[in-house]
Amino acid sequence: MKTPDSRLLALLPLACLLLNGCAAPRAVLWDGTSMTAGHVEGHVGMVGCGPTATVSALGTAGLDAAKGVANGKDSLNDSVLYRHAVRAMVAGGLDMPGASYVASLHVGLGEGFEIGYRREGAANAYALRWQFLSAEKNGWNAGTAVQYSSQNYDLPSALGELQGFLGYKFERQDVSVPVVFSRPFGANGKFGSIGFGLVGGWTKVEYGFDPSGLYRQWGGKVEALEKLPDQSSSFFSYGTMFLVRGGYKYVWLKLGLTTLYQDYGSFQVPGTDPISLSGFSILPSVGVEFRI
Repeated sequence: MKTPDSRLLALLPLACLLLNGCAAPRAVLWDGTSMTAGHVEGHVGMVGCGPTATVSALGTAGLDAAKGVANGKDSLNDSVLYRHAVRAMVAGGLDMPGASYVASLHVGLGEGFEIGYRREGAANAYALRWQFLSAEKNGWNAGTAVQYSSQNYDLPSALGELQGFLGYKFERQDVSVPVVFSRPFGANGKFGSIGFGLVGGWTKVEYGFDPSGLYRQWGGKVEALEKLPDQSSSFFSYGTMFLVRGGYKYVWLKLGLTTLYQDYGSFQVPGTDPISLSGFSILPSVGVEFRI
């Protein structure tokens, strides 16, 4: 019979919070202005992620794991400990707290359009952006975009060990649509800009469990954990963004904050009731932008 060590579960919160995040690329790093045809905009920096649902799940798992270790129980003899550990793992897969490096490159197409690629942590993102309002006419710039991203990765440290025990695999795909308004500093934003806007998104998660050889013993009854292959779930997110750029002509320092709310929905897990999660994701960003 294969069983996870309860001491491993006790390290879940500490191990995860000290590691880099693996969150999907949803922070808005754009002030709503597009490049002219043939010109290029680049960005390098970092994006943080503070998901309230995951932080709460990790904290709960830690408390219950500590009780399990103190009582000399392992995770599959304690249904409460097991449920909180699995909840932390699912929450971590959806939105891991931490920070990720980000780099992007966008090329102007003309008529206010540009296309680009973004790499953030383990995720790849592709975007089409359109500036529909110019400050040359009324003092304000505005634009909207559609960004698609996907990621498929192993969870870090202790959560990764639990992922392996339960045969948990998942893939996340995101579509994000921001609408951004900004006020330039100087002619054509030579000294930078300040911007704000709204963000909407849709996420699809495909996941499954294959806990081969893993058993539970609750209430004096021993049962094998069932396989749950080919599961899927989807949810919407919405929120706000704020951004400020400061520099000169070709290079700017950029600071931003995107805040999203999402009801992740319910996720089927073996051996216990479905896991339901909801909460906010706080996404601060810092980086350097260049335009040539």
